Amino acid sequence: MTETSTVRSRWRRPLTWVLLVVALLAVWLLISLALTGWHAKQANTALSDMTAQIAAGDTAAAQASIDSARADTAAMQSAVTSLPISALRVVPYVNTNLTGAAEFMNAAQEVLDAAEVTNELYGRMSGTSGEGPAVFENGTISISALQDIQPQIAEVSTLLDQADQYLQQVPADVSPTLRQYVDEAADQVAGIQKGLRIYDMILPDLPELLGEDQPARYLVVFHNPGELYACGGASLNAAVIEFNKGTLEVVDKGAVSSHFFPGNPSVAWNPTADGPYYAEDGATDGFAWSNLHQDFRVAGEDMMRSWVANGGVPVDGVISLDPVALQAAIAATGPIESELYGQITADNLVSKLFYEEYSEDAAAQVERHKVNQQLIDEMLARMQNGSAALTIGRAIFATAPGHHIRIRLSDGRLEDVLQEAAADGAQPDPEPDRIAFYTQNQNASKVDIFQQREVVHDVYLDANGGARVLQTAKVTNNAPDNGTPLEQRRSYTTRWAFHWNLVFLPEDAENVRIAGNPGEIKKDKRVFTDVDGRTVVRVGRWIPPGESSYITVSYRLPDGTFGTAGNLEYRASVEHQLTTNAVDLTVNVYGPSEPQPLEGDWTVDGDTATTRFPVTRPTVLAVGFGQQ
Repeated sequence: MTETSTVRSRWRRPLTWVLLVVALLAVWLLISLALTGWHAKQANTALSDMTAQIAAGDTAAAQASIDSARADTAAMQSAVTSLPISALRVVPYVNTNLTGAAEFMNAAQEVLDAAEVTNELYGRMSGTSGEGPAVFENGTISISALQDIQPQIAEVSTLLDQADQYLQQVPADVSPTLRQYVDEAADQVAGIQKGLRIYDMILPDLPELLGEDQPARYLVVFHNPGELYACGGASLNAAVIEFNKGTLEVVDKGAVSSHFFPGNPSVAWNPTADGPYYAEDGATDGFAWSNLHQDFRVAGEDMMRSWVANGGVPVDGVISLDPVALQAAIAATGPIESELYGQITADNLVSKLFYEEYSEDAAAQVERHKVNQQLIDEMLARMQNGSAALTIGRAIFATAPGHHIRIRLSDGRLEDVLQEAAADGAQPDPEPDRIAFYTQNQNASKVDIFQQREVVHDVYLDANGGARVLQTAKVTNNAPDNGTPLEQRRSYTTRWAFHWNLVFLPEDAENVRIAGNPGEIKKDKRVFTDVDGRTVVRVGRWIPPGESSYITVSYRLPDGTFGTAGNLEYRASVEHQLTTNAVDLTVNVYGPSEPQPLEGDWTVDGDTATTRFPVTRPTVLAVGFGQQ
C-alpha cells in the first residue's frame, strides 16, 4: 500500500473524525475561555479607570469607561451562555461556578447602571454638567441642590440593592478566586449603600447644619502627633468656620498657642472627663490639652467646653483632623508649596511639619507657626473650591474609620449619623476583655512621632470561663539626634520621652497589678474611674532616646466571664490611639481545647489561638472553645 492510500484510509476511519471533532471543540472552548478572560480583564480596567475619572470630574471619560465595561460584561455574559462553555454544566463544580459567574455579571450590570447615574450626579454636584446649579460653588453649598438630587440618590440605592441581591445568590461553594471577587464587590456595594444611608439620615438636618435660618459655627482643630495624648495629638492650629445660608466663611484661624490663647494659659473649666486626665475637682487646663479622653464623644464635648472657658466664641460642633486626614487631602489634590519647607507632599508632611524645623528660638517658632498656618490656609482655600471640595471631602472621610477625622456636635446631635459614618471617634463597646493601652505625653516633647509600640496580650482561659491576663507593652523612643543636649529633658526639642502609661481595664478585672521595667519610674497607686464606670491604672516612666520602657499589667477575670464547662467564647475590644506608627499587637489565647476563630484573623496551634496585626482602627476580637 502506498503512502497516499494509507493517509486516505486513515481519514476514512470514524475514530479519526471523532478525534478531529473533539480537537476542534477543545480549540473552540479554549478560544471561548480566552475571550471571556480577556473581556473580564478589559472590564476590570475600565471600572478602575471609571472610578478615577468620576473622582476627577471627567464625566465624559467616565461615561466612555462605563460603556466599555458594559460592553465587555455583556460579552462575558454571552460567552458564559455559549455552547462550548455551557456544555460544561454537566460537571457539577463547573455548573456551580458558571451559575455564580452569571449572578456576578448580573450584579456588575446593575453596578454599571448605578455608576452611570452617579457619574451624571457627580457632574451636577460639581457644576460641570451644566444641568442646574452646582451643589458647592464659590464657597456656597446649595441646600436646595442637595435636596433636588434625592431622586437620583434613590435610583442609585435601588440599583445597588438589586446588585446586592444578585451577589447574595452566588453559591457559597464557588471557586476561591470567584468568591474573592464576589466578596470584594459585596464590600464595595455595602460601602456605597452605607454612604447613601448616611445621606438619607442627614438630609432633614442639612438646613440647620448649613445655617439656613441662623449662622452655624464649627471649630476645626488640627493636631500635633509629636505630643501625643489618648485622643490624639495636642491641638496645634484651629479655625472657626461659619455657614450662613450655605455660604462657608473662615471667621478666624491661627496657632492655638500664639494666636487664639497665647501661652496656653490654664483656666478653670468643667471637663466631662476627670481622673486620670484632669483634676477631679477644680480643673484648670489650657485648650491645647482639652482632648485627652480616649473616646471623642467625650473629648469633643470637652474641647467645646474648654474653648468657651478660654474665651472662644461658642460653636455648634468641633471637627478634629490629624495628619493622616491632611495627607489624604494632599494626595487627592496635589502638593502644597511652602517658603520654609519646600514642596509638601502626602509622604513628607509629618516630617516637614512636626520635626524638621523645630527650634528653641522664639522667633523661629513664630515663623514656623506662620508658615504652618499658610499651609492650612491653602487647604481651607481648596475646600472652598467646588470640585476640589468634593474630592477633599471624599478623601478625608475615607480616613474616618481610623479616627483621622472626628466630629462632635453640640448637645450630642446626630450621634446616630456620625456613628454610621464612623466619624464619631468612638472606641468599641465594652466586651468581657479590653485591650486599651495609651501613652500620655508629660514633658511637652515632640518625639512621639518616633514612638514604636509593641503590645503582647496573653490570655490564659480556664474551663470554668475565668481567665488570667498578662499584657506587656514595649514603648521605644526612636528620636534621632538633633543636637539637643541629653540633660535637656523638658523642651521643644528634647529627645527624651516621658509618658503616663495608661491601661484601661475590663469591667470585672480583679487583682490588678501594673509595673514598669527598671528606670526612672513615676508610680501611682490610685485606681481611677472613667466616665463609663470602668477603671484605669497608670505608671509613668522616662525613656532616653534609643531606649524602651516595658509596662506590664496583670489581672484576673472571674469564673463565668467567657462561658462555663469548657464551652467558651473569648471576646475583647481593641482600642485605637492615633500613633504615627501603628501599634504592633499580638494576642495569644491559651484555651482548654482547640480554638475556633470567630472574629479576627487567627492562627491555631493546638489549644492556642494567636493573632498579630497593626492596629489602625478600633476593632473586636473573638475566638471560641468547645460548643459555645
